[in-house]
Amino acid sequence: MTKHIGILGGTFDPVHLGHVSCARFVQQHCQLDEVRLMPCHLPAHRATPGATSEQRAAMVTLAIQSYPRLSLERLELDKQSASYTADSLALLTHREPNSRFYFIIGMDSLCYFQQWKDWQGILKQAHILVCQRPGYSAAEGDAPFLLQHYGINNVTSLKQVSAGKILLLDNPLHAISASHIRQQLVSANPGTDTLDPVVLNYIATQQLYQA
Repeated sequence: MTKHIGILGGTFDPVHLGHVSCARFVQQHCQLDEVRLMPCHLPAHRATPGATSEQRAAMVTLAIQSYPRLSLERLELDKQSASYTADSLALLTHREPNSRFYFIIGMDSLCYFQQWKDWQGILKQAHILVCQRPGYSAAEGDAPFLLQHYGINNVTSLKQVSAGKILLLDNPLHAISASHIRQQLVSANPGTDTLDPVVLNYIATQQLYQA
């Protein structure tokens, strides 16, 4: 039986309520069997995370512990080199040939998706689910070209093909930034509306993101 699995990648430095809300919305709206949060070990295009791989994995585990359809994917954490989505999806599809994968990105990423390493290879291995983000539009950057050639209009049509389609989602908007959260934590003024209390407690216990 085919499993339908969403993959939400990121540094999760730290994982916040916006990440979890996005994962839950996608799982429910697209009727996926599960959504996996996949922290990268070494991001290819960002600065090295402030928390270690294991600390970020622990925070993700804490943040999703109440949601049985969400899980931690350790694939990239267990690598010792930079993470590229195309490579990770190749490993996942090889490891789980009876699963279909749905890679979740934000509208900001869709706008420069053609700059990703082997972006066409990504589409050969998975569908792309695009969550709306404040300040970004489907009329910007790479988005118009990609939607013209790969766009699809609904979940039912999406599931009739194995990979290669892009679906825009009408998700609730969350103006939450991990970099802004880190700044708040440095100033000892974290927003309780951005982090799960168990994650906030872990950050305090581990003394993360201190000046």
